[in-house]
Formats: sequence, C-alpha cells, structure tokens
Amino acid sequence: MKKLMLAGLLVMALAAPAGAGAKQPPKKPKTPKAQQVATKNAAWMCKTMKAANPVAFGALFGSNRNGRNAYGKCVSAHARAKNSNRAFSLRNITVAATGTVTNAGSAGCQFSASGCTLTSSGNLNGIAGGTYSSTFTILWTQATPNGNGGFCAPAAGDSTLTLPGLGTITKHESGTVCEVGATGPNVAHTFVGSFAVTSGTGVFTGATGSGTATFAQQPGASTALGGTVNATEKFTSLVVHV
Repeated sequence: MKKLMLAGLLVMALAAPAGAGAKQPPKKPKTPKAQQVATKNAAWMCKTMKAANPVAFGALFGSNRNGRNAYGKCVSAHARAKNSNRAFSLRNITVAATGTVTNAGSAGCQFSASGCTLTSSGNLNGIAGGTYSSTFTILWTQATPNGNGGFCAPAAGDSTLTLPGLGTITKHESGTVCEVGATGPNVAHTFVGSFAVTSGTGVFTGATGSGTATFAQQPGASTALGGTVNATEKFTSLVVHV
C-alpha cells in the first residue's frame, strides 16, 4: 500500500507544470509608445533651449503676442517631427538688426567688375542676445538709374545670425542696392532682396529656409565706413531638423 501511495505521488509530481510553486520572474515593463518617448525627449530639448535663451526661444516658437505658449509649441513640434520626417517648420519669423558698416570697400571699387565689398556687424533686436555679421558685394558697373538722380545695382552676400545657446543660421542673400535720392560721394543706401538658408550650427544644424530681407544704411563721416545699418529679415519658412 505504501508503495502504491509513493508511486502516485511521484506521478503527480511529474505531471505538475514546470516551475509550479516556484516564484515567478517579474514581468518586464511595457515599452513606452513611440509618441511618449518622443514627447519626453522633446520636453527635455525644449526646456534646455528655453533656459539657454528665453527671449529667443519665445520669438522662435511662440505664436501668441507674448510668446508664453512657446514651450508647448516647441514640445509638440519636436514630438511630431520625431514620428515623421524628423523635421518641423517655423514660419513668419521676423528678425530686426542694428549694426555698423565695418568695411566700405576699396578705393575705386565702383568702377571694378568685381564690385565693392561691404561688411557690417551688430545686434539682433527681435531676438534678444543675438548678433549678426554680413558681407555684401555690390556690382556698380551694372547700375541702372533709380529715377531720382541716383543709381541701383545688383548685390549679393552672406549673413550669419548668432543666437547664444541655440546656434547660428547662415543665409545667402541677393537683391538690389539703391542710392537714396541723387548720387554723391557718400549717400545713404537701401537694400531689398531675398535669401536662402545655406547652413547652421547647434539647433539649426541642417536647417533650410527662405525669406526676404531689407536694410537701410546711413553714410559714415566720409564714406560708408562707420555708417549705421538697420535691417529687417523675415523667414517665410525655417525648417529645423531634430
């Protein structure tokens, strides 16, 4: 009888599921959905950018008058980009700048086929804490009358915007420079043209975009050197890759 009982217990033990009675391993946590991961990463990125340059951050991402919704707009834009083509678009960003002409071109450059190269640098007013530098070449040998006794000429160059904590945006600009009123040895000039983003660093690495640009340059003491420059640039589109 005892042998039969032992045999029965042995059969029951062999028939029991493997690991029965043993402590079960903990279940692995579920992997967060892609959207949750993207939102978390975007929140960290946007928080970092806001801390680095809060005014510039508000100007870039905010859509209301005071830019207070910039953080939410930034997070949602980055999260969407992570799940699509890793890029998002900013539109209708206006940047104002005030600077000084630092190079007025060499003597007699207005008669040269290579033109006059002027440089300027200064501060960005629309985005606090930023600076700009630009180099333009004006081809006065291709000048046409401005209708007021002066001349207009084709011009092209590059301008770099530096936003501390965010990065830089470099644009190639082309358009027309005109003398204001009648021509003279040292008169004011205006520029109207368009631009395309050619490169960037930091947040703007790989950025693309386009827009319009204008500036008004006042004469210096005897040449354009030292004259003030007031510029406005409007990005009709700025595509940032994340």
